[in-house]
Amino acid sequence: MPRTSRTLASAMLLLCVTVTGCDSSAPTLPDPPVPSASATFTVPPLQLPEVPAGAACPVTAVRPWSGPGQTGQVLGEGPLYPVADYFRGDTELELRPDDRQPDGSYVKKVRWIGVGYSGPVLVRAARIDAPGSAGVTFSYTGEERDGGHYAELTRETNDLPATTTVAGPGCYAYQVDGTSFSRTIVFRAVSSGG
Repeated sequence: MPRTSRTLASAMLLLCVTVTGCDSSAPTLPDPPVPSASATFTVPPLQLPEVPAGAACPVTAVRPWSGPGQTGQVLGEGPLYPVADYFRGDTELELRPDDRQPDGSYVKKVRWIGVGYSGPVLVRAARIDAPGSAGVTFSYTGEERDGGHYAELTRETNDLPATTTVAGPGCYAYQVDGTSFSRTIVFRAVSSGG
């Protein structure tokens, strides 16, 4: 073997020993990623009740609350609840002139409390007595996704500042979905003084 080839072979051998220890075992592969909760969350269809025009709005009953958080009443069956304190008469979202946005919709603060559940949650909303849009946005967690607001709740107790947007007065419903539940919560939006 010519001298330059031997020198090159010696240099390669030295490099192999220095860098890898010339271990002939198979390389160690990283553990496969653990799927996130969002990867296992299947979005259920939106199935809100329909209310004929002019019929009474079948609002969800208020429940007394003795769990964590600063409230005495909530709406719905949980485990994620809108706080009833933000509704006039417990089930009416009062729309005031200063709540009106340039696009004509109304944005109201409605805080949510979650207890006994951690994992993905999707909250969607719609008007159910006539055409009209609605939505929910948690202030510090989640994102708009799948026609609503999606968040990964990492604790079993949550206090979630949020807003509810409605098109105007009418009968509305939230659909709240997690991996182990689906709940519908119905409320009225009314003009201030009406």
